[in-house]
Amino acid sequence: MANRMDRQNDSLIAAFATALSEERERAALTQEELAERADVSARFISFLETGRRQPSLSTLYALSKGLRISMQDLITAVERLHEAEDTDSDP
Repeated sequence: MANRMDRQNDSLIAAFATALSEERERAALTQEELAERADVSARFISFLETGRRQPSLSTLYALSKGLRISMQDLITAVERLHEAEDTDSDP
């Protein structure tokens, strides 16, 4: 039987939270401004940036449009942070 994928990957969630916050700050946006652009609540942006929620693909798309970057750029930032965390935690 194949191994089941861990759907609660804390380091990946943390990497997304950090990447979103960094990209929002790079765009010089408040959480409220990004929320308005992405058509979500500011509270939801806060939850994403603190790792209390995970985005859907539709939300990733809306966030990237709100940040005026591609989804690929947002995911690349997440991967960079996640891989750095993996490297830091290796013995």
